[in-house]
Amino acid sequence: MKRVWLPLLFILLLSCSAALADDAGVLTEKELGTWLDQVLLSTVNISPINAPVGEESLTEDGYAFMYDTVTLFYDKPVLDAQSKLQAIAITDETLEMPRGVQLGAPADKLLVAYGWQNPTLAGDDSFARLYVLNQLPDAAYWALAQRDGAQLQSVQCAIHARAGEDRYTDTGVIYTVKDGHVSGIRIYGLNSFITQAQVLNNLSAVGAEQTAAPVQTATGIMVKSDAEAFGQSDLQFNRMNFLALTEKGAAVLFGESNGDTWVQDDQGKWLHTLSFSGASLVFAMDADRKNPHLESITLNAGDWLGPRGVSTGSGLDTIMLLFRSDGNGAVHGGEALLYGDGQNPPFGTLERTNSDAKLRYAATVVDADGVTLRVALHMIFVDEKLIELMIYRF
Repeated sequence: MKRVWLPLLFILLLSCSAALADDAGVLTEKELGTWLDQVLLSTVNISPINAPVGEESLTEDGYAFMYDTVTLFYDKPVLDAQSKLQAIAITDETLEMPRGVQLGAPADKLLVAYGWQNPTLAGDDSFARLYVLNQLPDAAYWALAQRDGAQLQSVQCAIHARAGEDRYTDTGVIYTVKDGHVSGIRIYGLNSFITQAQVLNNLSAVGAEQTAAPVQTATGIMVKSDAEAFGQSDLQFNRMNFLALTEKGAAVLFGESNGDTWVQDDQGKWLHTLSFSGASLVFAMDADRKNPHLESITLNAGDWLGPRGVSTGSGLDTIMLLFRSDGNGAVHGGEALLYGDGQNPPFGTLERTNSDAKLRYAATVVDADGVTLRVALHMIFVDEKLIELMIYRF
């Protein structure tokens, strides 16, 4: 069956103006368009497994054209100059995907890829907003996690890029999660368009899903602090060294674990989560469950002290003075820049939502083996008081 190149017109549309959004770290039209280009190139002049495609292949997404790695959904059962690509479903676990999140990947990898602004999934029992970026009239982006209590069910990343006068794409990716792993990946809305008013309604709905109010426009911080930026020395605190702590050492510091879970990623490596009263630690290991290192630590209750003596209940203003702040009032997207650019370590950012806030500091450090790593300190505040801090590699 001869393949036509009309779907690439959509890719060209998706690649038009995503530079600022790319800097913000959200899934953009450029990132998705590059991946789409590669997928379509891989199926050029290849007949679908189910050729000839007939009415029996009609689904709610369109007519299914099945290939070894993907199923492409078109608006009609014949490919010609008028055929429109409407959706894609991934069927092969080995197919390279945006940000490396493939079929079978652990849910933790999915959240690392898209949930860096909300790694703890703060929200209600059903939804947690991962990010929202409003760059209208040019574009808007958002991501939402759906869950049943503590069980993650799906992550949706949406792209609304301007495609004409009061015309925006209604495109995105939906990752379905089952038993802690990505069980389905679907790219939707490849020829769907909505108005700016509908985009605004979507942004409002995503913001309303969180228990907190939608993120406000960032206000620059004018208060200056000459304290040291977050760095290597901050990884030694509370009688522990983040870069050297072992599971046995964690038991000495935190006492007996009250729960643990094992998750294997798509490369065969393991993540072992140990839960303690007021603390949670995640250790990464190789395929043989050896060579562990601490991937993240979360403190959310009790008397545990974090870097520079911070603990739950400490005030936002007090903690901010413990770390560097340039005081130049710079902002990036929805965050105030305390120092750096907010993307490349070292940096510090503040995101406010009324009386709630998130502080994030990042640094480049070197472990005992001389390996260079990127590490972040993420702190969540409610009513100006610290309720949780997390240190993690990224």
